[in-house]
Amino acid sequence: MMATTQTAVGSSQRTRTGTQMESADKAESLIRTIDESTKESTGISLFHILTLGSIGASLALFFSGNRQAGIFVGLWPPTFQALKAVADTNKENRKV
Repeated sequence: MMATTQTAVGSSQRTRTGTQMESADKAESLIRTIDESTKESTGISLFHILTLGSIGASLALFFSGNRQAGIFVGLWPPTFQALKAVADTNKENRKV
């Protein structure tokens, strides 16, 4: 029998099975490991490198005439920063 956990998300609720939680934990663990090894070698978070890179790529694409691709790539930085915030929040919650 598979255990389920209910998590409140805003005003709605969703149900995640134990297998789904384990795969999410593995993915978060992998991302956290890669981010920490990047911090050790460069001193900067992987997510910050991706943010700066996508801003630069967006500007290069936009000013080279490929404006739609530049705008599309320009939408990526908030996603990278949100992933960083989630990874940091979950890391802090696990220490408790």
